[in-house]
Amino acid sequence: MNNNNNYGYSQLQSFSIENDITKDELSDYLSNDNLQGIKDKYRDIGNLASRLGSNIESGLTSNEASSNERIERFGVNKMNEIAQKSLFFFIWQAIHDKTLIILIISAVVSIVLGLTVEDRKTGWIDGTAILVAVVIVVLVTAGNDYNKEKKFRKLNSIRNERKVSVIRGGHLCSISIYDIVVGDVVKLETGDTIPADGIYIGGQNCSVDESSMTGESDQKRKSNEEPFFLSGCQVLEGSASMLVLAVGENSQWGKLRLLLQSPNSDTPLTQKLEKLAETIGKFGLIAAILTFAVLLLKFIIVFVKSNETWHWSQLGTIVGFVVTSITIIVVAVPEGLPLAVTISLAYSMMKMMKDQNLVRHLEACETMGGATNICSDKTGTLTQNRMTVVKKFIGKYIEPEDLKKGKYDEQSSSSIHSFSSPQEMNRYGHQSGTASDMEMLTNPDISNLLAESISLNSTAFIEKHSDRLNDHIGSKTECALLEWLETLPNQSYENIRHSNKSRIVKAYPFSSENKMSAVMLKSNKTNGGYIVYVKGAAEIVLGNCSNIIDKDAQSVPISRDEKMLLQKDIELFASDGLRTLVLAYKEMKEDPSQSSPENEKLMVYSKLTFLCLVGIKDPVRKEVPKAVKRCQSAGIMVRMLTGDNILTAKNIARECGILKEGGVAMEGPEFRKLTDDQLDTIIPHLQVIARCSPTDKYRLVHRLRERGEVVAVTGDGVNDAPQLKEADVGFSMGIAGTEVAKEASDIVLLDDNFNSISKAVIWGRNVYDSIRKFIQFQLTVNIVAVLIAFVGAITNGESPLRPVQLLWVNLIMDTLGALALSTEPPTDELFQRRPYGRFDSLITRRMWRNILGQSIYQLCFLFSIMYSASSMVRLFDLPPVAQWTPNDKMVYHTIIFNTFVFCQFFNEINCRVLNNELNVFRGIHKSFIFILVVLGCIFVQVILVEFGGEFFGTRHLDAKQWLFCCSIGFGGLIWGFCLRLLPIPNKENVVRQPKQLDLKGLGNINVDIESQPLLGPKSKWRKARNVFQQINVISAFRNQPRLKRTKELFRTKSSDSTPISRINRNYSGSGLQ
Repeated sequence: MNNNNNYGYSQLQSFSIENDITKDELSDYLSNDNLQGIKDKYRDIGNLASRLGSNIESGLTSNEASSNERIERFGVNKMNEIAQKSLFFFIWQAIHDKTLIILIISAVVSIVLGLTVEDRKTGWIDGTAILVAVVIVVLVTAGNDYNKEKKFRKLNSIRNERKVSVIRGGHLCSISIYDIVVGDVVKLETGDTIPADGIYIGGQNCSVDESSMTGESDQKRKSNEEPFFLSGCQVLEGSASMLVLAVGENSQWGKLRLLLQSPNSDTPLTQKLEKLAETIGKFGLIAAILTFAVLLLKFIIVFVKSNETWHWSQLGTIVGFVVTSITIIVVAVPEGLPLAVTISLAYSMMKMMKDQNLVRHLEACETMGGATNICSDKTGTLTQNRMTVVKKFIGKYIEPEDLKKGKYDEQSSSSIHSFSSPQEMNRYGHQSGTASDMEMLTNPDISNLLAESISLNSTAFIEKHSDRLNDHIGSKTECALLEWLETLPNQSYENIRHSNKSRIVKAYPFSSENKMSAVMLKSNKTNGGYIVYVKGAAEIVLGNCSNIIDKDAQSVPISRDEKMLLQKDIELFASDGLRTLVLAYKEMKEDPSQSSPENEKLMVYSKLTFLCLVGIKDPVRKEVPKAVKRCQSAGIMVRMLTGDNILTAKNIARECGILKEGGVAMEGPEFRKLTDDQLDTIIPHLQVIARCSPTDKYRLVHRLRERGEVVAVTGDGVNDAPQLKEADVGFSMGIAGTEVAKEASDIVLLDDNFNSISKAVIWGRNVYDSIRKFIQFQLTVNIVAVLIAFVGAITNGESPLRPVQLLWVNLIMDTLGALALSTEPPTDELFQRRPYGRFDSLITRRMWRNILGQSIYQLCFLFSIMYSASSMVRLFDLPPVAQWTPNDKMVYHTIIFNTFVFCQFFNEINCRVLNNELNVFRGIHKSFIFILVVLGCIFVQVILVEFGGEFFGTRHLDAKQWLFCCSIGFGGLIWGFCLRLLPIPNKENVVRQPKQLDLKGLGNINVDIESQPLLGPKSKWRKARNVFQQINVISAFRNQPRLKRTKELFRTKSSDSTPISRINRNYSGSGLQ
């Protein structure tokens, strides 16, 4: 790297921090873009660094970076987040609920009036019981909100954590962004998000997007004249090192964030549920108003007919009507719905973290449940991203004299292809007598060209370990080349980089548009000039080659036939699933950087000399085919979008199970020719896009969303940010991804593994299912509780369920019910149905069947108890109704209350399933929270019934009465089993099949359609006969000179593009040879 600048610094020793430097001073330099102020006071960057106790070459030492003085004076690289709310804050917030306020007022009035009646010993009990119940509801609600806040803060701290490269003690190391301090020397690469404010030390072609800070869309090229880096901005191109001047709240981004901090907004599902809760609440309000009106009217009629004198104690009766009506509202309003979402999301996010999914945006959890398309990259996501060079061709194939004389054959050629075995040679049409590439590398000029090309046209490096595999830092493709270079005699990429550092003039980073990267050096030849090393997509770089290196290290013109042979080898490599790269170079007398940008690229990337073709193997992750199959069985279309050659892409897609019969594979250039109508025709069948650019990805994602699809997409580069933002759910790579991609994404794949995406799908569906289970449970409780209270109040003048009992029911169905049903773990059955539609209703027909069926069952039994008192007398050995004492009446009401509550307990088990699953206990042993909540509620219910007394309006029940209540509740399980036998179709289980592709509307667009038909006996016989014929053809070709054979192959215009060598490979193991 060329780190020279105009300040004239030299390597300096570090010193202690000088007292006249303050954080406000440094922050002002940055906010005012005051470079002149730094020059006036400190002369150069080296002096500024030394006065900060740092060194621009070796950075800070570990002790200097962690010194208390530095942290106290300049701060830490963290924001003072909004202060964590205390438990008392949530208690105060819960008390502000309007219905609870009315209940508190009514309870206080009830207590006051209760103390004015004759029996003051019991008059205060009803009001006090309501107050206690309100306190319990408030404490439980506040406790849940407080725990939710703590969990999300913990998740946010993990979500914002990332690693940055800094120089500490003269060594490059990776540290947490939170550990950066003023005086650190930070290394920035393409795609990085700048972690703190700083000033430019040196770099190569570093361009930064500062639009997030300045609002200007133009890229800023960093240099000695434009030296300031602002935190939060993205490095779009090149690399640089900077000296950190401001961190945390003192940075420009930190100051802006202090103004922008605000609490998290609700997720879409939460908003949808709040609307549902509001609708249900309106019906509850109507029921409450009618209850109060009817009770008051009956009271007035009775009072008028009785000609009694008004007494203040009668006001207590009216207050009781108010309390009953308000309690109906409390029960009817399902405020637990948003709480269920929150609990489910918090639980799912923590579990997804263990499955290597770091959720950055809450709504992503919900959205993944409805994903219909997954557009995945190949490298690292579907494959292991542990690349190895397995095949390589260096230099010329055929000597010029052989071409002239027409003598070329496989025994005498000087082709220097390298294979792992003679069988591999035969597979590619070569014999074992050919020279190896090691012979070529004995020429030191060729060896040095190759070593410099691999070492200097790369930003990757390898951390070597003796006890385990080396760590690959940076591009895995470049790391594979570095590993291969390290196996060659007397070659070390580290030594090459160190000794040639001063020769580097300019680097041209890899671009997704031209699929190449390059580096320009000063030539070490006596006549001077420059040399450019280029590497990139094999067919693209080869297309730009006009020369080829021979065994004497001379650049000689490349013939058309030689280019055709190389192109064929590229296809053979790619058909085996290898990533193909070509390394080339070019010698120039003039510096192209002095020309216009257009001419500069033309000069650098044209008329190249072919140096080497490499085939890099990146094995498919062993768990990916199964994960892809699971997603497909769930009705999700999995597509592979890759920058690789189409043959490589198709091979990997087949291995992963993505490319199937009838599936379409095409290249980016052809994809760009499609009109919107043609794209709509091909989209249902499109499974692979090779040589795919970020623009192609964006167009596909955008069009899918316009068609109503829910799209998840993966990305890792700076240019992937638009499609990550455009998609419903964007997945960035936690290992290989740039910070720009991570900032644009919704979920970060911590292991860069497609299998983790499939796990995100199942957790997303589980969130949606959990909410539906809770809705199913709560609506049943709402319907039954409101009707019991309403009908009982109208017919008997009072509700059979006392207000304090209804508050306990409200606690069961809201807070505790949400906790139980929202923390159920997912099951594999979630993959056996199609995704939820974008506009699907929250409540399905099967859910309505369960809700209404259970409501009818419970209401029938409860109304029977309420209006069949004479039958209850005989059943429970009670005295005749006319002889009932207040205690007998309390026992009767306790039976109603207890039966109602136990119906809810058993129905909560029923609600664990949504569709027609008959076994509601399946997997219940894995639902620890569910079991704990249900058993805990049963225990409390027993205590309340047996010991609640006057305070809770209950009386002791004997064994026969307990058995009756529990039997009615248990009967709900049997009734639920019968309900699920009713044949109600569910469209969610139907996976849509695309129509057959009509090729007529595609015009001249080239597409590959995968064909894997199932063969009958006759077809199998014909296929076997054809195999024998193909073997004979191949043998005939092998007996001909290779050049002649190649010319004939290239003249043949066959509709089947499969190379003959692949046909041989496909049938070589069939036993037909």
